[in-house]
Amino acid sequence: MTPMTVEQLNQVVHGVHVCGPLDSVVTGVAIDSRKVSPQDVYIAFPGENVDGHAFVSDAFAKGAAVALVSKDVNVETHDANTILRVDNPLGAIWRLASFEREQFTGPVIGVTGSNGKTTTKEMLAAVFQVNGPCLYTQANFNNELGLPLTILQRNAQHRSMILEMGMRGRGQIQQLCEIAKPTAGIITNIGHSHIELLGSQEQIALAKAELIDALPEQGTLVLWADDVWLKKVSSRFSGRTLWYSLEDRTHADAYASDVRHTPTGTQFTAYIGGSCCEVNLPTFGTHNVLNALSALLMGHAHGLDLKAMADRLRTLKSTSGRLDIRKGNMGRTVIDDCYNASPLSMKSSLDVLVELAQSRPTVAVLGDMFELGPYEREGHRDVGSFLAKRGVEMLIAIGERAHWIAEAATASGQPNVLHFPDKTSAAAALREIPKDAVVLVKASRGMHFEDIVSALCENA
Repeated sequence: MTPMTVEQLNQVVHGVHVCGPLDSVVTGVAIDSRKVSPQDVYIAFPGENVDGHAFVSDAFAKGAAVALVSKDVNVETHDANTILRVDNPLGAIWRLASFEREQFTGPVIGVTGSNGKTTTKEMLAAVFQVNGPCLYTQANFNNELGLPLTILQRNAQHRSMILEMGMRGRGQIQQLCEIAKPTAGIITNIGHSHIELLGSQEQIALAKAELIDALPEQGTLVLWADDVWLKKVSSRFSGRTLWYSLEDRTHADAYASDVRHTPTGTQFTAYIGGSCCEVNLPTFGTHNVLNALSALLMGHAHGLDLKAMADRLRTLKSTSGRLDIRKGNMGRTVIDDCYNASPLSMKSSLDVLVELAQSRPTVAVLGDMFELGPYEREGHRDVGSFLAKRGVEMLIAIGERAHWIAEAATASGQPNVLHFPDKTSAAAALREIPKDAVVLVKASRGMHFEDIVSALCENA
């Protein structure tokens, strides 16, 4: 973050000076006392199980220049310890992040969507590093706390920001955008994730479109041309809208051809704004070709060299739990995609399973998908029908909702279908998965299918 005195910090966060000097300089932010660095501002968050106010002394011992608190703390004060009091620690972080954002003049790209936003964010970060250091969202820091903390990691060397934006309801992306003030944005797609909370795809589209509403007129919006809901909400933006597609060579600003799937990733020819280039992704699936096209198109819109961006994409690293290809036991290959799931991402991962396996046996271990609301039954059955059409040889469905996947797969002609209510009852069947099979493991995060991945990879 931009170095500032404690007095300046106090003005930004609307704090009250409790004790200690005001001329010390702060250069960073920490909310975990174990991760405090010298000259940090330590922000104490109250909590039911862990209260950050109990660790203020630890933060000072690690060199914190100041502590922001929202209630009285029992700290042995001395001349070097400064304490500021604020009404709301989260509000203080928002104000501080907003101030930090105002100091930055480079491009700020907001990324949201029902599926693929994390991978797209990683690809954007890779391509924008062509222009120098890029600050981007780490892990799943895409919420009302993670996004401002990401902005507060900025330093003078950063040339761009890539900020992932998650949401669980209307108004949340708007709130994130008020802090981030994006200059450009990507919405990957409008699926069924969070439909239980929002009620319909239309409401999901409107929630995601809050990113569109936040863009300046001179900004840039990048959208997938084949998503009908994105086409509907695109009219909300009067600035430059660019479209990408796999097939539309007439109207899209970016498209791909000659997509090839290899044992190490995906290759294709990218056509971006009238230029073309070969791209080699160390990731799998046609859906990742779309993610890459969106990143390349956004980079091209900001004047980045196409070949240099493609070279950066070649160096991407897989993210744990997201199409991570792992060596399993008994000669099996395990596709670890258990981080989360929706009908759209399930079908994309089944495509990867078939493409990667080629002539080897294919097995899908699929579990419940959460937060689908009224689409719950239809969404699970849609996955089962799709699995049968793709010719996956064996389905092991686990969970209360997953029985709909099994039923639809059987009804669609899939002969080898097993269903179990939980992981424990499925254990014996998992051990009987054919040797040398390629196995997809996928479910919503709450199913904890990483246990299955571990078992399939044990002693590999």
